[in-house]
Amino acid sequence: MNQRRIRMTFVATGESVTLDLLDQEAPQTCEYVWSLLPLELKPLHGQYSGAEVFVLLEGGQQVPRENMTQLPLPGELLYFFETGGNSITGPRTIGEICFAYGRGVVLRGHEGIPTHAALFARVPGDWKRDWTAFAQACKRVRWEGPSPLRIERAE
Repeated sequence: MNQRRIRMTFVATGESVTLDLLDQEAPQTCEYVWSLLPLELKPLHGQYSGAEVFVLLEGGQQVPRENMTQLPLPGELLYFFETGGNSITGPRTIGEICFAYGRGVVLRGHEGIPTHAALFARVPGDWKRDWTAFAQACKRVRWEGPSPLRIERAE
């Protein structure tokens, strides 16, 4: 099987990264996200977890738990699903695609509660040298607000 890849691009400014899907480690999560592409959404910056940005998916769906982590490394892409029913979400379900762009990310949900997400893709290479412009664009989301992010299949 050929390596499947996805690309994430900040539409307004052009910073982009290509990620390898982890089909062996998280096959059902990869297939679910692949089926949603292309997406163009405005990312939010994590409030509790650290150097991460995420997009909210309308109608996100629960997939089997696979390749779960709480401590993603820079360049890792994750799928998070919350069934709802808590004081923050109310009755609605939440689906998110999260990208860790720096060190020290610890996935946390509302009120700082530790949580886990499915690791399903990774940017190859060295995060300190190979995709610094994309990391800086992620960081700007925190200070300048959301800017459209396109997530698509890379050919």
